[in-house]
Amino acid sequence: MQHHTHTSPRIRRFRLIAGAGVLLLLLNGCATYESQTQGRVQATKAGSLGSAVVQADQQAKSATGSKDELIFRLEQGTTLRTAALSDLADLPDIRPPQPAPKKGEPAPEPLPEPTRLEVRNHYLTRSVDAFDQAETKVNAWEEQAKVKVGAEIGALVSNQASLPYRGRAYDKVMMNTYKALNYLALGDKDKARVELNRSLQRQRDAVEANEKRIAAAQSEAELARKGELKDEKGKSASYDSDKAMNDGRTGPALQAALNESIAPMKPYGDYVNPFSVFLDGLFFTVLGEGGSDLERGRKSFERVAAMVPENPYLKADLDAAASAAEGKAPEGVTYVIFETGSAPSRTQLRIDIPTFIVTSNLAYVGASFPKLVYDGNYHGALGITAGGETFNTATVSSMDSVIANDFKNEWPTVVTKTLITTATKAIIQAAIQKELNDRGGWAGMIGAVVLTAANAATNIADTRTWQSLPKEFQYARIPTPESRELTLAAGAEQKTVVLEPGAINVVYVKSASTTSPLYVSTFVLK
Repeated sequence: MQHHTHTSPRIRRFRLIAGAGVLLLLLNGCATYESQTQGRVQATKAGSLGSAVVQADQQAKSATGSKDELIFRLEQGTTLRTAALSDLADLPDIRPPQPAPKKGEPAPEPLPEPTRLEVRNHYLTRSVDAFDQAETKVNAWEEQAKVKVGAEIGALVSNQASLPYRGRAYDKVMMNTYKALNYLALGDKDKARVELNRSLQRQRDAVEANEKRIAAAQSEAELARKGELKDEKGKSASYDSDKAMNDGRTGPALQAALNESIAPMKPYGDYVNPFSVFLDGLFFTVLGEGGSDLERGRKSFERVAAMVPENPYLKADLDAAASAAEGKAPEGVTYVIFETGSAPSRTQLRIDIPTFIVTSNLAYVGASFPKLVYDGNYHGALGITAGGETFNTATVSSMDSVIANDFKNEWPTVVTKTLITTATKAIIQAAIQKELNDRGGWAGMIGAVVLTAANAATNIADTRTWQSLPKEFQYARIPTPESRELTLAAGAEQKTVVLEPGAINVVYVKSASTTSPLYVSTFVLK
């Protein structure tokens, strides 16, 4: 007579994940986003832009159709945009490969070297294309009224990093802001207007999206409190994530991680990026096509001046916007915009959380939580010499602050989900371990090793974050010199720029670190 031991679907599912977890551990270790992108980040900071472009393209291509496609498309978009600012020397050849000559025929004449303008426009257009693909993913996620249940169940016994990356609020705002900048550099002002409208709308939508995210996390926590989980004996068990957060050991560790992550936060307001608002003000003040456009420009500058009162150039811009609204268009002005440094990365730290609430076998278990890590390797300002005068750029938007604010708003949801996920895995592990121990022999010991390995492979925080954003956006507003020549200086590096004829000029400068070159491009705004 055969005996059939009933095994719950949850335990069967975890066994599969345990096997996959061990395999992952052996093949990859715990591969975080930080480790996957380290090569490209280092290449960008060291000034090896050709290598960064190749890696960004390869990563985006490999991620096509995967849960990580969106984040890799964003990284690709910024890397290609940086290439458009750079000198030609270090970049991959944009010319198509020549076909091999037929037998007995001479080799074809090589294609002519592309001009700097052709290279710049090639990379700007490719950057727009990468951001378009990112936006397609963003829009698809936003159109889904409900989260895919299967994906969330998978995360319940693995980690939040196993879910698709749907984009954070500041990702979406900057995606459309960069597209607007690309179109301005390409001379397509109508498309730039569309992107600025989208950027503004995304800032408005983010507040409502956050409210929904918090409500969903609270609902999940309530289900856990009501006993939707099962303990190792198969009985209903509740897990009170609020109680876990107030645990004398867990609570202070979580608070310390949050405090460290949001230390540089400034009071910009939820989901507002002052640089995007500044660009909106600049566009509608200079290129406004009527009273409502010019008033929008004035209001945008008014908003930024209130958020960044220490920036000395914003008062002049606000005055110019008021004059523009009265019919006096600004002219003879050059804007030097400076992207400096690198946005914070995310790392993970282990915090012990209480599980004795649901399983008697384990009092505490380690859970991985994300933490922001800030990059201090950047130029604090760009010096500009023009017409015998010297100016320095001033911060208009700290991306450290924008990202910290988003992190703070997301934190309660991340903590709740991680607590429930970790508790669920602890319960399942205890149930499987009990079943194996009951069988006797080596089963218990082997099972303990396998389960520990599986938990290690799946116990990683979601460290995905758009790393090729800058640490700060800065700018200077200067009178265009008669010579139309500027000298830019950061650290030991100097560059001379000659401005094209125009009433309003823009010089765009990027430096990813103190060791990377100054990448410079110019365009006529009006």
